[in-house]
Amino acid sequence: MIEEKAFQIKDELISIRRHLHSTPETDFEEIKTSSFIRSKLDDYGIPYTTSAKTGTVALIKGKNSNKTVLLRADIDGLPIKDESKFEIKSEREGYMHACGHDIHATCLLGAAKILNDIKDELNGNVKLVFQPAEEGIGGALPMIEDGILENPHVDAAFALHVEPLEKTGNIQIKDGSIMASPDDFKIVVHGVGGHASAPEKCVNPVTIGTAIITEFEKLNATVLKDKPCVMTVCYFNGGTCNNAIPQTAEIMGTARSLDNETREMLIELLDKTAHETAKKHGTTIDFTFNKLFPPVANNSEMNDVIRNSAKKLTCINEVVTLDKPAMAGDDFSYFGENVPSAYFKLGVGNVEKGAVYPIHSPKFIADEDALPIGSAILSQTAVDYLDTYNN
Repeated sequence: MIEEKAFQIKDELISIRRHLHSTPETDFEEIKTSSFIRSKLDDYGIPYTTSAKTGTVALIKGKNSNKTVLLRADIDGLPIKDESKFEIKSEREGYMHACGHDIHATCLLGAAKILNDIKDELNGNVKLVFQPAEEGIGGALPMIEDGILENPHVDAAFALHVEPLEKTGNIQIKDGSIMASPDDFKIVVHGVGGHASAPEKCVNPVTIGTAIITEFEKLNATVLKDKPCVMTVCYFNGGTCNNAIPQTAEIMGTARSLDNETREMLIELLDKTAHETAKKHGTTIDFTFNKLFPPVANNSEMNDVIRNSAKKLTCINEVVTLDKPAMAGDDFSYFGENVPSAYFKLGVGNVEKGAVYPIHSPKFIADEDALPIGSAILSQTAVDYLDTYNN
């Protein structure tokens, strides 16, 4: 029944997705996006409240209130120029839905319509969370702090994310850590500027910064190579011209870990290595480590709910068990810190339709045939969770 309903609304889902795709917005500025989502919820007759400025929380009440399951979709786009060959383009220059959040929101709206149609049969409640700012400072924690896990109390949470390098019709799943903590760091190297003709009278922060980067690469090749983490320097800037040694140089990068113990180790190691290298060269640094989201860790029982639900859907060809986690991050991790949760990936790759570019690519395309599949698996998972844990 759920699968049939999902494919009956495929054309509507495509229309919703294309509207969202054309109007990407970022970091708590998703005004038009949220307004459109709320208008669809109004059409479906589903009550909702607002949270964290542009977030929306809808509630479908079932035939009892013993359990409540939460389904989450992020809604923000990216400051990336749309260079895709998809027939619908972003109407905002320099912005696009390059990570598929328009698809996530569409799948959740589809699930909302399906589940609301069968609400009298639901063995509990379903909360639908349309979350802002996942790509930036994060909208999950502000929504949780706003109380969305209560009234009624949430017992479990699920979310999907598109994967354009996986075939349409497949989903990917992994027990334990599936995403990393996407932290970043910044180092300011202090030097003594002066004329390039007299380097002996200066302390060159560019060469010292280079030495720090070299030491970091040594860490990658030795200490970190077998650890569940990745550290990458992505930015190095010093000086404004070719004949003056600058006063400072800046280094920035990302340090991603799959567990909190490794995360703390990495912070201490980078801090110590940078300071010791600077001291060796006769200067000082400022080291700043910015903790973003915790790692996303799946609950194995919640994963089993997804696996069992997928077996009931003929539109899902294969449940692919991932060997390794991705080192990208997602603030869905905050839900996982509060309630049993699972995060899985929806295949949207179709070579014939050109849907083969990775997320965050300016050429990103997703196969819209995956839209009813996403709505179906979200709906089936919610129903099966409530049936299983209310018995």
